[in-house]
Amino acid sequence: MVFIHESLTPVAVAVGGLIASITYIILLSIYRLTLHPLSKYPAPLLWKISHLPKEYHLFKGTLTYRTAELHEKYGPVVRLAPNTLTYILEDAWTDIYGRPAPRNTQLIKDDAQFVPLGDSAPGLLMEPDDNEHARIRRNLNPGFSDKAVRDQEPIVKKYVDLLMQRFRENCHKPVNAVMWFNSTTFDIVGDLTFGESFDCLETSKLHFFVVTILTALKSILFMGILKGYGLHKILFAMTPKSVQQKLEDHLGVTANRLKTRMESKSSRQDFLTLTMKQLNQPNGVSIEELHATTGTLIFAGAETTATLLSGCIYFLAANPPHLPCPRRRDPQHLHLGIRNRHGIPPASFNRVTPPSGCSIAGSYIPGNTVVAVNQWSANHSTLNFARPYEFLPQRWLGDAEFEGDKRKAMQPFSVGPRGCLGKSLAYAEMRLILARFVWNFNVELGEGMEGWAEKQKVWLVYDKPELLVKLTPVKR
Repeated sequence: MVFIHESLTPVAVAVGGLIASITYIILLSIYRLTLHPLSKYPAPLLWKISHLPKEYHLFKGTLTYRTAELHEKYGPVVRLAPNTLTYILEDAWTDIYGRPAPRNTQLIKDDAQFVPLGDSAPGLLMEPDDNEHARIRRNLNPGFSDKAVRDQEPIVKKYVDLLMQRFRENCHKPVNAVMWFNSTTFDIVGDLTFGESFDCLETSKLHFFVVTILTALKSILFMGILKGYGLHKILFAMTPKSVQQKLEDHLGVTANRLKTRMESKSSRQDFLTLTMKQLNQPNGVSIEELHATTGTLIFAGAETTATLLSGCIYFLAANPPHLPCPRRRDPQHLHLGIRNRHGIPPASFNRVTPPSGCSIAGSYIPGNTVVAVNQWSANHSTLNFARPYEFLPQRWLGDAEFEGDKRKAMQPFSVGPRGCLGKSLAYAEMRLILARFVWNFNVELGEGMEGWAEKQKVWLVYDKPELLVKLTPVKR
């Protein structure tokens, strides 16, 4: 035994380890291609045997578009990684996210998708337990009801008026629509959450709180990739102090503004009016949960609305015949009859099947499989929509050409118990801002803006470059 040990040189040990590793990878690949429970689902060879292609495109910001290409080639269900399936079917929305009675057991969230940057309670977005999530949501629901939206109308209208003023002041030069829509939606949601805005419209500049949110998404997704390899904590510990300080400053703004809001004696109705009455009560929310949740409210309530408005203005400017006809009076109220179904966000929200497996879109799926509907792929599939890449508002206005469209495949607010809490407010904001915009201004694309939508990367949401447009006040 000593003789054998002494005869093994470091090179021999290294070669033996390499051979063993290669053998393991080959056998694992063969298993994933032939005997794995998901082996029957189509995908390119490397995607079937490794997570690396998916993670590569996720990091590049191109996974959404590559997923759509795979669906167009392979069909409505694609194996995106050895243990991951992506769908574009109408029924998959309900089976993955809805789970109505009597099958009311939700599929759990994939905890590797979102990794919080720092120690905090999970809050509304990341709470994995269905019952705890439902408790937090019940406490927030009154602030997002139709009645609450009507009560909040004066607050929203104040910022929309200021946005229109800023647009008029800048008509003599190219206007970055993305910046101004972000400024407006973050100011509105900041006011409705904290009782004070971020003053983006007042200063004509994005607050650092907003900039931090918009730049942190790539880091969060990268942490999710590393979590699968057990490396995320190591990387976070190696993060430069300056970056960690920015995170702490961001969390500090949340804590300070929330503290000010809780100490306020204001009786106005906003997101947290009724929630705070149940603070730290048995069926209420804790202060830690409220801290984490307010960050979600700010981001989800602002970024997605700004994205939709930016996209609408781009497509209207790029397709002048579709600009709405002038109305007889300037629209001033939230509930306007403007229809807009531009699907957001574009990424997938992963769920995990129970250990016993379950049925999705009529087929049994093994337990512990990661599943999702990819929003962008579903919205741009020829299996669901005629001429899916064209900007055709008549699609949603009863045109006979599009009678065969599978419209339930488009769920911009998701479905089920974890669907968008702020849907009513989002529709109200979008309708008012878009209506006021097209009433007040003619719009043209600025120089070099052609193909703006196609240039965007996706890290959970669109990474939007500036959108320069030329505005001309409408004369009446």
